[in-house]
Amino acid sequence: MTVHIPPDRHLPSQEAVDLVVALQRCLCNFHARKEEPAILDGEGSDHLPALARYLDARRMRSMLFGHDLFSDPAWDILLHLYQAELEGKALTLEQLSETLRLSLNTVVGQAGVLERRGLVMEHRSSPNSRRRCALRLAPLAVDAMASWFSLAFSGEE
Repeated sequence: MTVHIPPDRHLPSQEAVDLVVALQRCLCNFHARKEEPAILDGEGSDHLPALARYLDARRMRSMLFGHDLFSDPAWDILLHLYQAELEGKALTLEQLSETLRLSLNTVVGQAGVLERRGLVMEHRSSPNSRRRCALRLAPLAVDAMASWFSLAFSGEE
């Protein structure tokens, strides 16, 4: 789903997009060296209403066109973890599976990919079961999602 950009608003320039990508790379290096909180942490609570509308629109799109047509489980996981982060929560793999209507195997696999890329962190309540772990966005991912949100929805509220 693409974000509707009103005719009076211009798309971000390629320079702006390149700047965001460069900043994300810097943040990645910064967070890889230190256990620092996200730079934008705590400033995203005003994102919640628009993010909730965006998630609802994605759900409606799935209902209208079918769940498999626009399948992007990694993005859906990031979106829901960003919402949970803004609400100060973590989500378990089971919660993500139920909310996203994805098999637990798909969620576990995608969570592994996101973890290897440094975008999510695990908190396991049971060391013997990967299914009982809670996921949170890594600081890099919080910053990246806040940057994406600002680019995609700036001026909407």
